[in-house]
Amino acid sequence: MPELNKILLATDFSEDSLNAQRFAEELARKFGSEIIVLHVDQPLPPVMVSELGPAFDVSAMNQIAEEQRLGAQRELDRIVTQLRDSQIKARSLLRVGAPFLEIIHAAQAENVDLIVLGTHGRTGLAHVLLGSVAERVVQKAGCAVLTVRHPDRRFKHPLDK
Repeated sequence: MPELNKILLATDFSEDSLNAQRFAEELARKFGSEIIVLHVDQPLPPVMVSELGPAFDVSAMNQIAEEQRLGAQRELDRIVTQLRDSQIKARSLLRVGAPFLEIIHAAQAENVDLIVLGTHGRTGLAHVLLGSVAERVVQKAGCAVLTVRHPDRRFKHPLDK
């Protein structure tokens, strides 16, 4: 059985992520692991910024982005405090960029043994164009990955009515 000294929990603060957090907590208890709670903040794509026009105040956009990051850090701190209160060694990471890339880079940099993240169930055109963060992490990560499906989400075949 491999050792699980470090677990990277990737979260977007959704219900799916909370469900994945429960799995990470149980594994951390069982193996005495540290949990590194990671959130990746996505900046506005340059195309969106340019479409806002020359009258758009870039400093206002920067202010909004900074407030978003501060809110994310507060939520990370809340999760870490909750884990520590449960006697689990934990710390947070906040990165900015493409979620799947930042998750993989953080896992490498932190030398984690396992990445835990929720599935989000993107479907249709959004899935075709954007793919799934979980799917990309599974394909590219250099360590084991546990994807946790929310218990209320069921597979529905496209031909089923």
